[in-house]
Amino acid sequence: MWFEHFNSSVWHALWILLPLGTLVYVAIFFSLGRGQYYFFDPKHNSDQRLKDEGGIYEPHAKRFQDLAKLAITLSAASIAFLVTIVASDKPASPQFARKVEAVAPIVAGLFGSCIALLVLFMVVQAVWYEEYCHSPDHSTYLRWKYALSTSLGYTGLLSFVLGFIWLAHNLFG
Repeated sequence: MWFEHFNSSVWHALWILLPLGTLVYVAIFFSLGRGQYYFFDPKHNSDQRLKDEGGIYEPHAKRFQDLAKLAITLSAASIAFLVTIVASDKPASPQFARKVEAVAPIVAGLFGSCIALLVLFMVVQAVWYEEYCHSPDHSTYLRWKYALSTSLGYTGLLSFVLGFIWLAHNLFG
């Protein structure tokens, strides 16, 4: 019964994602080594094993950003689906449409949060990599930046998955 009321607002998604995102950030931050900064590119590392592999971060960044773009696209399509169902002007809604209408606010909040978090992830990643590339000693990618960037990506993907789980649970559960 409480969950029925919890479904009624877009903002309730934040009650789920703020603690979850904080937990993800803290877990990542404390799992990192105590170094002052981190290298995006293996070729800048002083560890000879990594230096021999060479390489730059851009191919990895492309994979991360392609995954983020896919989740953003699917989230936007899901929001469009929800809006279409809710805004339908059919007088007698079938049971499926009523179930969708009941959870549409929080699910739209989860998908909207996914979009916002993953766009922020891509922007932060691009800006911090650019800053890193223009630093003479490549020391700009600090521990908190690494943790924040990674947690934005993970929390965005978790929001995407939670949106579909929440919708499926309320429709078919």
